[in-house]
Amino acid sequence: MLTLARLKRWFRPHRRFRLTREGKWFIGTTLVLGFAAVNGGINLLFLIFGMLLCLLLANGVLSEACLRRLVVTRRLPAAIHAGAPFLVGIAVRNAKKRVPAFSLEVEDMVARKPVDRRCFYLKVPAGREQETAYRRTLPRRGVHRLSGLRVSTRFPFGLLRRSIDLDAPAELLVYPALLPVSELVLSSGLAELNDRQSTARTRHGEFESLREFRPGDDPRDIHWRTSARRGRRFVRQFEGNTGRTVVLALDDAQTKDPLPGRDPSAPFEAAVSLTASAALVLLRQGFQVGLVTSGALLTPGAGNIQASRILRHLALVQMQPIAETGAGNTVLPAALRGVAVLHVRQGPQVPRLEAARATSKRPS
Repeated sequence: MLTLARLKRWFRPHRRFRLTREGKWFIGTTLVLGFAAVNGGINLLFLIFGMLLCLLLANGVLSEACLRRLVVTRRLPAAIHAGAPFLVGIAVRNAKKRVPAFSLEVEDMVARKPVDRRCFYLKVPAGREQETAYRRTLPRRGVHRLSGLRVSTRFPFGLLRRSIDLDAPAELLVYPALLPVSELVLSSGLAELNDRQSTARTRHGEFESLREFRPGDDPRDIHWRTSARRGRRFVRQFEGNTGRTVVLALDDAQTKDPLPGRDPSAPFEAAVSLTASAALVLLRQGFQVGLVTSGALLTPGAGNIQASRILRHLALVQMQPIAETGAGNTVLPAALRGVAVLHVRQGPQVPRLEAARATSKRPS
């Protein structure tokens, strides 16, 4: 019993085997030669048959040596937007002291099925770690779950694909897709509410700080010297347009008459994307930005933390039934009465922005 328990631990995790096309031909040829050797009693055929069996045995032993004592780590990006490609890093560390690993393939799995992208490692020396990445695109926002990782090898002869499945669950929070938002449209709409507050983009204010480049930032604000030194793009922020408050109100009620043949959730998803895009543009301009949906209110704030809060909330927001009250009927706290409000309305083709002033009364 003790020996059986050791064998079970030796072959954990469970191995998967799949013959390649070359492997099928090789085994077929081996069986034919073995049958001919037994039937004819020819010593030369027995010798060739034994050599082929040794090659199969060597293939199994060497491939098993490649897969043992590997530590695989997945490294996810900080922000993922629907419809935008992103990189998933896969790091493989060979914990063996002397034996290198050859011809490794690592695949992410969703619901125990591998995705259509993989990472390949030609050689991972003993005691070393190598990292590469694969590109992936997720079409819809929300939570996407990864169940594990599959490590495979065809080393040394390509006759057999041996795989092991590693438990590495992870959740990807996919933010809404970003749409091109005209800063002039936002500026003109808000300027009608308060002529004393100019929302035009200002690059001539006093320099405030540097931050990492986000999707939608103006490339003209990139600080190239810092970007080259740090290996990542950084943009300049100015103090010329800070201190103003805008609340985005998302119309999250289901449309009554969707277009025939069109996904009923398409107008809502477009409105969510427009809300996220407008929030990032306003935050980049130095506004204090809040968000209102049905039954939820994010108090206005600024900076990267507020951008993450808004994007996280929009990634998980759900479309409400027609009977429910939408965000347009949400009453703002007294401290926010009189601030500028941008209503994001759903449309049959494209969503639209409507500027208004928050009041203490419910709209009829």
